[in-house]
Amino acid sequence: MSYTNNINKGMYIKFNEEPYVVLDKEFYSPGKGAAFNRTKLKSLKSGKIINQVFKSGEKVDEIFVDTKTMQFIYIDGNKAYFMDPQTYDQIYISLENIDGKGGYLHSSARYVMISYEGEVLSIQLPKKIILQVTKTTGATKGNTATNATKEAELETGLKIRVPLFIEEGDKIEINTEAESYVAKAE
Repeated sequence: MSYTNNINKGMYIKFNEEPYVVLDKEFYSPGKGAAFNRTKLKSLKSGKIINQVFKSGEKVDEIFVDTKTMQFIYIDGNKAYFMDPQTYDQIYISLENIDGKGGYLHSSARYVMISYEGEVLSIQLPKKIILQVTKTTGATKGNTATNATKEAELETGLKIRVPLFIEEGDKIEINTEAESYVAKAE
Protein backbone atom coordinates (compact mmCIF):
# COMPACT_ATOMS: atom_id res chain seq x y z
CA MET A 1 0.00 0.00 0.00
CA SER A 2 1.15 3.49 -0.81
CA TYR A 3 -0.37 6.89 -0.17
CA THR A 4 -1.71 8.87 -3.12
CA ASN A 5 0.81 11.62 -2.32
CA ASN A 6 3.54 9.16 -3.42
CA ILE A 7 2.00 8.39 -6.83
CA ASN A 8 4.47 9.16 -9.62
CA LYS A 9 4.50 8.98 -13.39
CA GLY A 10 5.48 5.47 -14.51
CA MET A 11 4.30 3.82 -11.27
CA TYR A 12 2.20 0.65 -11.48
CA ILE A 13 -0.92 0.45 -9.31
CA LYS A 14 -3.93 -1.81 -8.88
CA PHE A 15 -7.19 0.10 -9.34
CA ASN A 16 -10.63 -1.54 -9.56
CA GLU A 17 -8.91 -4.97 -9.38
CA GLU A 18 -6.96 -4.26 -12.58
CA PRO A 19 -3.29 -3.29 -13.13
CA TYR A 20 -2.64 0.26 -14.38
CA VAL A 21 0.39 2.39 -15.15
CA VAL A 22 0.33 6.07 -14.15
CA LEU A 23 0.83 8.17 -17.31
CA ASP A 24 0.49 11.57 -15.67
CA LYS A 25 -0.08 13.06 -12.23
CA GLU A 26 -0.93 16.59 -11.12
CA PHE A 27 -1.23 17.67 -7.50
CA TYR A 28 -3.88 20.27 -6.67
CA SER A 29 -4.22 22.13 -3.39
CA PRO A 30 -7.16 24.51 -3.67
CA GLY A 31 -7.45 27.33 -1.14
CA LYS A 32 -10.70 25.86 0.11
CA GLY A 33 -11.22 22.13 0.48
CA ALA A 34 -8.93 19.11 0.56
CA ALA A 35 -5.92 18.60 -1.69
CA PHE A 36 -6.14 15.94 -4.40
CA ASN A 37 -4.17 14.22 -7.16
CA ARG A 38 -5.51 14.18 -10.70
CA THR A 39 -4.06 11.21 -12.58
CA LYS A 40 -4.20 9.70 -16.04
CA LEU A 41 -4.06 5.89 -15.87
CA LYS A 42 -3.58 3.31 -18.62
CA SER A 43 -4.92 -0.21 -18.16
CA LEU A 44 -2.23 -2.81 -18.77
CA LYS A 45 -4.86 -5.35 -19.84
CA SER A 46 -7.09 -3.37 -22.19
CA GLY A 47 -4.94 -0.34 -23.02
CA LYS A 48 -7.85 1.94 -22.07
CA ILE A 49 -6.84 5.34 -20.65
CA ILE A 50 -8.89 6.84 -17.82
CA ASN A 51 -8.71 10.00 -15.73
CA GLN A 52 -8.95 9.40 -11.99
CA VAL A 53 -8.93 11.78 -9.03
CA PHE A 54 -7.49 10.56 -5.73
CA LYS A 55 -7.99 12.50 -2.50
CA SER A 56 -4.80 13.35 -0.68
CA GLY A 57 -4.07 10.79 2.03
CA GLU A 58 -5.95 7.88 0.39
CA LYS A 59 -4.13 4.62 -0.11
CA VAL A 60 -3.55 2.79 -3.41
CA ASP A 61 -2.16 -0.66 -4.07
CA GLU A 62 1.27 -0.33 -5.65
CA ILE A 63 2.10 -3.41 -7.71
CA PHE A 64 5.34 -4.71 -9.10
CA VAL A 65 5.44 -5.98 -12.66
CA ASP A 66 8.03 -8.21 -14.28
CA THR A 67 9.88 -6.85 -17.28
CA LYS A 68 11.98 -8.76 -19.76
CA THR A 69 13.79 -7.61 -22.89
CA MET A 70 12.63 -9.59 -25.90
CA GLN A 71 13.33 -9.78 -29.63
CA PHE A 72 10.49 -9.72 -32.15
CA ILE A 73 10.32 -12.79 -34.43
CA TYR A 74 7.14 -12.73 -36.54
CA ILE A 75 3.39 -12.02 -36.72
CA ASP A 76 0.90 -14.84 -37.26
CA GLY A 77 -2.69 -13.69 -37.58
CA ASN A 78 -3.51 -11.54 -34.56
CA LYS A 79 -0.47 -12.64 -32.52
CA ALA A 80 3.07 -11.27 -32.39
CA TYR A 81 5.78 -13.73 -31.36
CA PHE A 82 8.84 -12.71 -29.34
CA MET A 83 11.93 -14.60 -28.23
CA ASP A 84 14.05 -14.25 -25.10
CA PRO A 85 17.61 -13.75 -26.43
CA GLN A 86 19.15 -15.58 -23.44
CA THR A 87 16.93 -18.66 -23.14
CA TYR A 88 15.40 -18.74 -26.66
CA ASP A 89 11.94 -19.18 -25.10
CA GLN A 90 9.15 -17.92 -27.34
CA ILE A 91 6.15 -15.98 -26.09
CA TYR A 92 3.26 -14.45 -28.02
CA ILE A 93 1.06 -11.48 -27.32
CA SER A 94 -2.08 -10.23 -29.04
CA LEU A 95 -1.54 -7.31 -31.42
CA GLU A 96 -4.35 -5.50 -29.57
CA ASN A 97 -2.02 -5.14 -26.56
CA ILE A 98 0.73 -3.45 -28.58
CA ASP A 99 0.67 0.31 -29.18
CA GLY A 100 0.68 0.97 -32.92
CA LYS A 101 -0.26 -2.68 -33.54
CA GLY A 102 2.39 -4.37 -35.70
CA GLY A 103 3.73 -1.29 -37.46
CA TYR A 104 6.67 -0.80 -35.10
CA LEU A 105 7.71 -4.43 -34.81
CA HIS A 106 11.06 -5.23 -36.44
CA SER A 107 13.55 -8.02 -35.74
CA SER A 108 16.49 -5.63 -35.24
CA ALA A 109 14.87 -3.80 -32.29
CA ARG A 110 14.50 -4.87 -28.66
CA TYR A 111 11.18 -4.66 -26.83
CA VAL A 112 10.34 -4.74 -23.12
CA MET A 113 7.63 -7.28 -22.26
CA ILE A 114 5.55 -6.37 -19.20
CA SER A 115 3.87 -9.17 -17.22
CA TYR A 116 1.94 -9.25 -13.98
CA GLU A 117 1.17 -12.39 -11.95
CA GLY A 118 2.53 -14.57 -14.78
CA GLU A 119 0.32 -13.03 -17.48
CA VAL A 120 1.93 -11.06 -20.33
CA LEU A 121 0.06 -7.75 -20.48
CA SER A 122 1.83 -5.50 -22.96
CA ILE A 123 4.96 -4.67 -24.90
CA GLN A 124 6.82 -1.41 -24.41
CA LEU A 125 8.12 -0.09 -27.71
CA PRO A 126 11.56 1.49 -28.02
CA LYS A 127 11.35 5.31 -28.20
CA LYS A 128 13.01 5.33 -31.63
CA ILE A 129 13.29 2.68 -34.33
CA ILE A 130 14.96 2.54 -37.74
CA LEU A 131 12.91 1.21 -40.67
CA GLN A 132 13.36 1.16 -44.45
CA VAL A 133 11.10 3.04 -46.87
CA THR A 134 9.56 0.61 -49.37
CA LYS A 135 7.16 2.90 -51.22
CA THR A 136 6.80 6.66 -51.62
CA THR A 137 5.76 9.19 -54.22
CA GLY A 138 8.02 11.76 -55.87
CA ALA A 139 8.20 15.39 -54.78
CA THR A 140 5.86 17.85 -56.49
CA LYS A 141 7.60 20.89 -57.98
CA GLY A 142 6.67 24.12 -56.18
CA ASN A 143 5.32 22.31 -53.12
CA THR A 144 7.89 23.78 -50.72
CA ALA A 145 6.28 26.89 -49.24
CA THR A 146 6.23 25.24 -45.81
CA ASN A 147 7.59 22.04 -44.30
CA ALA A 148 6.46 19.92 -47.21
CA THR A 149 5.94 16.22 -46.54
CA LYS A 150 4.72 13.18 -48.39
CA GLU A 151 3.43 9.78 -47.34
CA ALA A 152 5.84 6.86 -47.19
CA GLU A 153 5.16 3.18 -46.60
CA LEU A 154 7.73 1.36 -44.49
CA GLU A 155 8.90 -2.27 -44.53
CA THR A 156 6.44 -3.18 -41.75
CA GLY A 157 3.45 -1.71 -43.63
CA LEU A 158 3.35 1.41 -41.44
CA LYS A 159 2.58 4.68 -43.26
CA ILE A 160 3.97 7.99 -42.00
CA ARG A 161 4.69 11.49 -43.30
CA VAL A 162 8.30 12.14 -44.34
CA PRO A 163 10.19 15.09 -45.90
CA LEU A 164 10.24 15.33 -49.69
CA PHE A 165 13.91 14.28 -50.02
CA ILE A 166 13.26 10.77 -48.64
CA GLU A 167 13.25 8.13 -51.37
CA GLU A 168 12.48 4.42 -51.66
CA GLY A 169 15.22 2.31 -50.08
CA ASP A 170 16.22 5.00 -47.55
CA LYS A 171 16.38 4.03 -43.87
CA ILE A 172 14.72 6.50 -41.52
CA GLU A 173 14.51 6.95 -37.76
CA ILE A 174 10.99 7.14 -36.33
CA ASN A 175 9.78 8.34 -32.93
CA THR A 176 7.30 5.65 -31.82
CA GLU A 177 5.64 7.86 -29.19
CA ALA A 178 4.92 10.79 -31.53
CA GLU A 179 4.53 8.43 -34.53
CA SER A 180 6.67 10.77 -36.60
CA TYR A 181 9.79 11.01 -38.74
CA VAL A 182 12.96 12.02 -36.82
CA ALA A 183 15.89 11.79 -39.23
CA LYS A 184 17.41 9.94 -42.15
CA ALA A 185 19.48 7.02 -40.85
CA GLU A 186 22.90 6.12 -42.21
